[in-house]
Amino acid sequence: MNSMHELKMAVTLEHQVVLTLENGDSLVGLPKWGSKPEKVQIRTIEGAVWVMLEEIEHVTRIIPFQLS
Repeated sequence: MNSMHELKMAVTLEHQVVLTLENGDSLVGLPKWGSKPEKVQIRTIEGAVWVMLEEIEHVTRIIPFQLS
């Protein structure tokens, strides 16, 4: 699966993500779409950050599960 598909899934299912950017930086947080289609907002523990989609190299979804 490509990164954009994983990002869309994460937004829809409210999963956290780890984004790896082209410059080597990583962000961990909850993605949300904004009014501009070329950007995504990542809510991190340090605050919200806007990221251009073209800067994203890889998306890893963090899928929560519960043990009964």
